[in-house]
Amino acid sequence: MALFSAPYDTAATGVFLDIDECKIPEELTAADIVPRIRQKLLDVGLRGPPASIRIYGDLTGLDFQSPDLKLNQFHAGEKRAKMTKILEDIVSWSGENPEPSVGVLVLGDLEVADDADIAEVIQLLQTRKNYQFILVSPESPPPPPPPTVVMILSSVPPRDGL
Repeated sequence: MALFSAPYDTAATGVFLDIDECKIPEELTAADIVPRIRQKLLDVGLRGPPASIRIYGDLTGLDFQSPDLKLNQFHAGEKRAKMTKILEDIVSWSGENPEPSVGVLVLGDLEVADDADIAEVIQLLQTRKNYQFILVSPESPPPPPPPTVVMILSSVPPRDGL
């Protein structure tokens, strides 16, 4: 399903992925992520030049096997520094990619106070420039099934008349 039409469908696209907030699904490896992102962009109608992809977070032990990524290592507890770098990269990316362009933010919940600066910059780029942004949240796991009670009838002693 194409979500984008001209001029955005052929515009430059930037992807900003917080790997700490949006974990790699257990059935995938780090190397699976880039082709999957590129396919999802095509699926929503973004057919412009190859997307620039930036990944942030604790990248220890992860091998993305893609030379065209910009990887940014941040250890646990460095959330403020990580969010500052993401903000700087969004501003830098918007300067490198003329409008119209599309930003894809895979950052988790932007309601947190630490992320207010990012939300403000995105708002400005959308209202004062010709940029579009998509906020992608990780899928929530399905709720657990309701508890069930199983009675084994063969263990219930027979009653007279039944």
